[in-house]
Amino acid sequence: MKAPQDDRYDPLPGLLQLPSFVYRKLGRSGRIAAAAGAALLVVAAIVAAIVLVPRIADTKQERADRERREAAAATAERRRRLIAEQRPRRGWSGASASRATVLAELQAAILADARARTASRQLAGPPAKSVRCRPVTGADPSADRVAYDCIAITSELPRDEELPQGVIGHPFRAVAEYPAGRFTWCKVSGHAGEGGFTQNDLAVRLPRACSR
Repeated sequence: MKAPQDDRYDPLPGLLQLPSFVYRKLGRSGRIAAAAGAALLVVAAIVAAIVLVPRIADTKQERADRERREAAAATAERRRRLIAEQRPRRGWSGASASRATVLAELQAAILADARARTASRQLAGPPAKSVRCRPVTGADPSADRVAYDCIAITSELPRDEELPQGVIGHPFRAVAEYPAGRFTWCKVSGHAGEGGFTQNDLAVRLPRACSR
Protein backbone atom coordinates (compact mmCIF):
# COMPACT_ATOMS: atom_id res chain seq x y z
CA MET A 1 0.00 0.00 0.00
CA LYS A 2 1.29 3.48 -0.90
CA ALA A 3 1.31 6.10 1.78
CA PRO A 4 -1.33 8.78 1.20
CA GLN A 5 0.09 11.79 -0.68
CA ASP A 6 0.55 14.89 1.41
CA ASP A 7 -0.78 17.76 -0.79
CA ARG A 8 0.26 21.15 0.53
CA TYR A 9 -0.87 24.53 -0.79
CA ASP A 10 0.70 27.88 -0.07
CA PRO A 11 -1.84 30.37 1.23
CA LEU A 12 -2.61 33.27 -1.11
CA PRO A 13 -0.70 36.41 -0.13
CA GLY A 14 -2.07 39.92 0.10
CA LEU A 15 -2.76 42.04 -2.93
CA LEU A 16 0.60 43.79 -2.91
CA GLN A 17 2.54 40.51 -2.69
CA LEU A 18 0.43 38.71 -5.29
CA PRO A 19 2.62 39.53 -8.37
CA SER A 20 5.79 38.15 -6.74
CA PHE A 21 3.85 35.10 -5.54
CA VAL A 22 2.63 34.33 -9.07
CA TYR A 23 6.11 34.94 -10.50
CA ARG A 24 7.63 32.36 -8.10
CA LYS A 25 5.02 29.81 -9.18
CA LEU A 26 5.94 30.19 -12.85
CA GLY A 27 8.38 27.83 -14.43
CA ARG A 28 11.54 28.89 -16.22
CA SER A 29 9.77 29.43 -19.53
CA GLY A 30 6.95 31.28 -17.83
CA ARG A 31 9.37 33.63 -16.09
CA ILE A 32 11.16 34.33 -19.37
CA ALA A 33 7.83 35.11 -21.05
CA ALA A 34 6.79 37.35 -18.16
CA ALA A 35 10.07 39.26 -18.31
CA ALA A 36 9.73 39.69 -22.08
CA GLY A 37 6.18 40.93 -21.69
CA ALA A 38 7.25 43.42 -19.03
CA ALA A 39 10.04 44.69 -21.29
CA LEU A 40 7.58 45.12 -24.15
CA LEU A 41 5.28 47.12 -21.88
CA VAL A 42 8.16 49.41 -20.88
CA VAL A 43 9.16 49.91 -24.51
CA ALA A 44 5.54 50.62 -25.48
CA ALA A 45 5.24 53.18 -22.68
CA ILE A 46 8.43 54.92 -23.80
CA VAL A 47 7.27 55.00 -27.43
CA ALA A 48 3.87 56.36 -26.38
CA ALA A 49 5.54 59.10 -24.33
CA ILE A 50 7.82 60.03 -27.23
CA VAL A 51 4.85 60.27 -29.60
CA LEU A 52 2.18 61.79 -27.35
CA VAL A 53 4.07 64.31 -25.20
CA PRO A 54 5.08 66.55 -28.16
CA ARG A 55 1.52 66.38 -29.49
CA ILE A 56 0.13 67.46 -26.10
CA ALA A 57 2.63 70.31 -25.94
CA ASP A 58 1.72 71.38 -29.49
CA THR A 59 -1.98 71.31 -28.62
CA LYS A 60 -1.44 73.52 -25.57
CA GLN A 61 0.66 75.95 -27.58
CA GLU A 62 -1.90 76.07 -30.37
CA ARG A 63 -4.67 76.74 -27.86
CA ALA A 64 -2.64 79.50 -26.18
CA ASP A 65 -1.86 81.08 -29.58
CA ARG A 66 -5.53 80.96 -30.56
CA GLU A 67 -6.62 82.55 -27.29
CA ARG A 68 -4.06 85.34 -27.74
CA ARG A 69 -5.28 85.98 -31.30
CA GLU A 70 -8.91 86.07 -30.16
CA ALA A 71 -8.07 88.44 -27.29
CA ALA A 72 -6.13 90.74 -29.61
CA ALA A 73 -8.99 90.76 -32.12
CA ALA A 74 -11.52 91.56 -29.39
CA THR A 75 -9.35 94.40 -28.10
CA ALA A 76 -8.94 95.82 -31.60
CA GLU A 77 -12.70 95.66 -32.21
CA ARG A 78 -13.46 97.38 -28.90
CA ARG A 79 -10.92 100.10 -29.68
CA ARG A 80 -12.51 100.63 -33.09
CA ARG A 81 -15.95 101.01 -31.47
CA LEU A 82 -14.61 103.52 -28.93
CA ILE A 83 -12.98 105.61 -31.63
CA ALA A 84 -16.22 105.60 -33.64
CA GLU A 85 -18.24 106.48 -30.52
CA GLN A 86 -16.04 109.50 -29.79
CA ARG A 87 -15.99 110.76 -33.38
CA PRO A 88 -16.49 114.56 -33.46
CA ARG A 89 -19.85 116.01 -34.54
CA ARG A 90 -20.16 119.63 -35.64
CA GLY A 91 -22.76 122.36 -35.83
CA TRP A 92 -22.96 126.00 -36.87
CA SER A 93 -25.13 128.79 -35.56
CA GLY A 94 -23.69 131.54 -37.75
CA ALA A 95 -21.08 134.19 -37.19
CA SER A 96 -23.72 136.71 -36.09
CA ALA A 97 -25.22 134.41 -33.44
CA SER A 98 -24.96 135.47 -29.81
CA ARG A 99 -23.02 133.44 -27.27
CA ALA A 100 -26.27 132.37 -25.63
CA THR A 101 -27.62 131.15 -28.97
CA VAL A 102 -24.47 129.18 -29.78
CA LEU A 103 -24.49 127.49 -26.37
CA ALA A 104 -28.23 126.74 -26.57
CA GLU A 105 -27.90 125.21 -30.04
CA LEU A 106 -24.85 123.23 -28.89
CA GLN A 107 -26.86 121.72 -26.03
CA ALA A 108 -29.80 121.01 -28.35
CA ALA A 109 -27.47 119.22 -30.79
CA ILE A 110 -26.02 117.06 -28.00
CA LEU A 111 -29.54 116.22 -26.80
CA ALA A 112 -30.61 115.12 -30.28
CA ASP A 113 -27.43 113.09 -30.69
CA ALA A 114 -27.87 111.33 -27.32
CA ARG A 115 -31.50 110.47 -28.11
CA ALA A 116 -30.54 109.12 -31.53
CA ARG A 117 -27.84 106.93 -29.99
CA THR A 118 -30.34 105.59 -27.46
CA ALA A 119 -32.88 104.86 -30.20
CA SER A 120 -30.25 102.90 -32.13
CA ARG A 121 -29.18 101.12 -28.89
CA GLN A 122 -25.72 102.60 -28.94
CA LEU A 123 -26.50 103.97 -25.48
CA ALA A 124 -28.29 102.04 -22.76
CA GLY A 125 -31.04 103.34 -20.54
CA PRO A 126 -33.86 105.80 -21.09
CA PRO A 127 -33.56 108.66 -23.58
CA ALA A 128 -32.02 111.89 -22.38
CA LYS A 129 -34.36 114.56 -21.03
CA SER A 130 -32.04 117.55 -21.23
CA VAL A 131 -28.40 118.58 -21.51
CA ARG A 132 -26.32 120.53 -19.03
CA CYS A 133 -22.97 122.05 -19.99
CA ARG A 134 -20.43 123.86 -17.86
CA PRO A 135 -16.94 125.11 -18.71
CA VAL A 136 -14.19 122.63 -17.98
CA THR A 137 -12.14 123.31 -14.90
CA GLY A 138 -9.83 126.24 -15.45
CA ALA A 139 -11.53 127.47 -18.64
CA ASP A 140 -12.44 131.15 -19.07
CA PRO A 141 -16.20 131.27 -19.83
CA SER A 142 -15.75 134.60 -21.62
CA ALA A 143 -13.01 133.41 -24.00
CA ASP A 144 -13.57 133.13 -27.74
CA ARG A 145 -13.05 129.37 -27.56
CA VAL A 146 -14.53 127.55 -24.55
CA ALA A 147 -14.42 123.82 -23.80
CA TYR A 148 -17.38 122.37 -21.90
CA ASP A 149 -18.10 119.24 -19.93
CA CYS A 150 -21.67 118.30 -20.82
CA ILE A 151 -24.02 115.60 -19.63
CA ALA A 152 -27.12 114.33 -21.40
CA ILE A 153 -29.37 113.84 -18.37
CA THR A 154 -31.45 110.68 -18.23
CA SER A 155 -32.47 110.75 -14.55
CA GLU A 156 -32.47 113.20 -11.68
CA LEU A 157 -31.76 112.09 -8.15
CA PRO A 158 -33.96 113.48 -5.38
CA ARG A 159 -32.52 116.15 -3.15
CA ASP A 160 -32.40 115.59 0.61
CA GLU A 161 -31.09 117.44 3.63
CA GLU A 162 -27.61 115.92 3.43
CA LEU A 163 -27.00 115.60 -0.31
CA PRO A 164 -27.62 118.06 -3.15
CA GLN A 165 -29.70 117.04 -6.12
CA GLY A 166 -27.71 114.97 -8.61
CA VAL A 167 -28.20 113.72 -12.13
CA ILE A 168 -27.38 110.59 -14.11
CA GLY A 169 -26.64 110.64 -17.80
CA HIS A 170 -24.13 110.29 -20.61
CA PRO A 171 -21.00 112.48 -20.69
CA PHE A 172 -19.98 114.60 -23.65
CA ARG A 173 -17.16 117.04 -24.28
CA ALA A 174 -17.89 120.12 -26.39
CA VAL A 175 -16.03 123.15 -27.72
CA ALA A 176 -17.73 126.40 -28.72
CA GLU A 177 -15.95 128.85 -31.02
CA TYR A 178 -18.06 131.92 -30.45
CA PRO A 179 -16.67 134.42 -33.00
CA ALA A 180 -17.32 131.94 -35.83
CA GLY A 181 -20.56 130.61 -34.34
CA ARG A 182 -19.27 127.05 -34.59
CA PHE A 183 -19.39 124.22 -32.09
CA THR A 184 -18.08 120.66 -31.88
CA TRP A 185 -18.99 117.85 -29.53
CA CYS A 186 -17.80 114.30 -28.80
CA LYS A 187 -19.36 111.49 -26.83
CA VAL A 188 -17.03 110.57 -24.00
CA SER A 189 -16.58 106.82 -23.57
CA GLY A 190 -16.98 105.94 -19.93
CA HIS A 191 -19.48 105.26 -17.19
CA ALA A 192 -22.55 107.44 -16.99
CA GLY A 193 -22.77 109.95 -14.21
CA GLU A 194 -22.72 113.64 -13.41
CA GLY A 195 -19.58 114.90 -15.06
CA GLY A 196 -18.64 111.23 -15.32
CA PHE A 197 -15.69 111.50 -17.63
CA THR A 198 -14.30 108.14 -16.55
CA GLN A 199 -11.56 107.23 -18.99
CA ASN A 200 -12.26 104.08 -20.97
CA ASP A 201 -10.16 101.05 -20.17
CA LEU A 202 -8.25 101.24 -23.49
CA ALA A 203 -7.26 104.87 -22.91
CA VAL A 204 -8.65 106.00 -26.26
CA ARG A 205 -8.14 109.76 -26.16
CA LEU A 206 -10.71 112.29 -27.20
CA PRO A 207 -10.14 113.75 -30.67
CA ARG A 208 -8.22 117.01 -30.79
CA ALA A 209 -11.35 118.83 -31.99
CA CYS A 210 -12.97 118.23 -28.59
CA SER A 211 -9.89 118.98 -26.51
CA ARG A 212 -9.37 122.21 -24.67
